[in-house]
Amino acid sequence: MTTMTTSKADENTDSGDTASLLSLPISAGTLAELLEGELVGNAEVPLSTLGSIEDGPVEALTFIRSSSFAKFWANSSCGCALVSEGIEVPGHDPENRALIIVPDADEALVAILEAINPNRVRPDSGIHPSAVIDPTAKIDPSAAIGPGCMVGARSSIGANTVLMHNVTIGVNTHVGADTILEPGVVIEDRCVVGDRCHFGANCVIGTDGFGFLPPTDKRGAMKVPQIGTVELGNDIELGACVTIDRAKLGATTIGDRTKIDNQVHVAHNCVVGTDTLICGRTTLGGSVTVGDFAMIGGAVVLNDQAVVGKHAKVAGGAVVLESVPEGETYAGMPAMPARQALLNYGSFRELSTFVRKVEKRLKKLEADSDS
Repeated sequence: MTTMTTSKADENTDSGDTASLLSLPISAGTLAELLEGELVGNAEVPLSTLGSIEDGPVEALTFIRSSSFAKFWANSSCGCALVSEGIEVPGHDPENRALIIVPDADEALVAILEAINPNRVRPDSGIHPSAVIDPTAKIDPSAAIGPGCMVGARSSIGANTVLMHNVTIGVNTHVGADTILEPGVVIEDRCVVGDRCHFGANCVIGTDGFGFLPPTDKRGAMKVPQIGTVELGNDIELGACVTIDRAKLGATTIGDRTKIDNQVHVAHNCVVGTDTLICGRTTLGGSVTVGDFAMIGGAVVLNDQAVVGKHAKVAGGAVVLESVPEGETYAGMPAMPARQALLNYGSFRELSTFVRKVEKRLKKLEADSDS
């Protein structure tokens, strides 16, 4: 058995070939070379799977992104770990195990996951016999239209785009190239979807915004026609059951590279910027604006016309009534600067104890005054 204490990968490794060579099983030494990482330990450690640092098997590769992960390494069974530069890993046994030092363990792990991802089975290019395509629709020959799909009049589907089964595309709707629509996706009339998007099952894009004049003594609620549209940029990913309403006037828009988790609702006339992350069960009220690179936690509520600034963060469960300034982190209900919210929460936890103390002192004062 050959043991390597430290080594550096070949500086001439072609990054374009790396992804095609990454696969499992693989030795720790070969993996280090492909990732251009520094190997600390046994180059011949065999790796055939991925696993968590706490309970992965001996043939597993795991990752260490911080000191909170590193403390588990000494008692881990995993044979090898990707380690972010600058992280000290106590209890390492270089004779029998290996560490691969890389600039960012998360990014290295993503490269491996992308390389070994089996992906879902997609329909072949062409139109399934059970699909219903309007004669005026334009379908690129390289696109794949699965069973039960419908494409409306004057709509277009771009090159290499995949519609899984039972996808519905409305009238005058454009779906760009290299986009994947999972089963049950509905994109209503006059909507625009960019290139390289991926929409999870049962997303609904372009349904009417919730627009009603309140009821009066003389009539019921009056529906306000929603005659706008939805415009989605490139490289957008939507989880399952995301709903994005069309605008009353103009367009509800989502910027390039934005990622939205399952069961998020985006109401009419919202404007969401580029590179934004929105976690599951979040609700954006009408005409909300979310800036570029913002991060919205799970189950957040953004009130109608609320504004979340560029690079701002909103903690899970927060309710934003008005605005979150650019670059700030807000939390709580109603949302406020996170530090203030945590201080308030700490005080609230002590409130019952404080009240009991006050009640005891009041009783004592009353007793003393009576005597």
